[in-house]
Amino acid sequence: MLCEKCQNEYPSIYFFATPTICKRCFSKLPIEEQNKLANIQNEFKKEQSLELRVSFSKRFFASLIDMVILIVIILLFYNSVGFFDAYSNMLQEIKEIAGDRQAIKEFQEEFFRSNATNLAFPVALNLIYFLSEAIAGVSFGKYILGLRIGSLRGEKASKKSLWIRYLVKNSSGIITLLWLVLQSSFLSLLNSILVSTLYLGFFLILGRNRQNIQDIIAGTAVYMYEDLEETTDKGDLLIK
Repeated sequence: MLCEKCQNEYPSIYFFATPTICKRCFSKLPIEEQNKLANIQNEFKKEQSLELRVSFSKRFFASLIDMVILIVIILLFYNSVGFFDAYSNMLQEIKEIAGDRQAIKEFQEEFFRSNATNLAFPVALNLIYFLSEAIAGVSFGKYILGLRIGSLRGEKASKKSLWIRYLVKNSSGIITLLWLVLQSSFLSLLNSILVSTLYLGFFLILGRNRQNIQDIIAGTAVYMYEDLEETTDKGDLLIK
């Protein structure tokens, strides 16, 4: 693309403040002229953000890193508290009373009651682990790959948007904790629906907007950290 002011050619629309003026030239314009072009700049930011949003593969690998970290922590915890031995003993007991359905049911219920904390640990860990996304817009996996959650215009996401995104993303975990306490069949059904919806919703990243279901609901997207522009007071003024 060619800047009409400096006549320099840039390889990406990322370098432009409007469709025809690069960011460097735009910053040198008088404030009055910048304000006149503010609406065009605002619309162009939306177009830019689509180009700058990260691909499915990068987000998938960030999620994979997070998943591996969580699994390692869970396995270490279960091994330290002897949960695997308890679970193995439960399966052995069930084999021995295989013909008595009522006894199996009672035995399973007792196992779940006595291991409620262990069963809740992965869910609670997941909720705590991803709090960083609500607070700072980044998980450890995203941090390693240089990704960060931003707004639809490629700016720093608001706290409200980040918290909405966090609650949607982790709604299944919240429902699971409630189910462990209340043992409600309705919560179990609701959780199954949420898990399926969130899983399938992740693949919406493959679409043009590169947003999964929590991004769509919260009005967010994911960018490379260096591409994510933080909103300044001056920028807010220009947009208005």
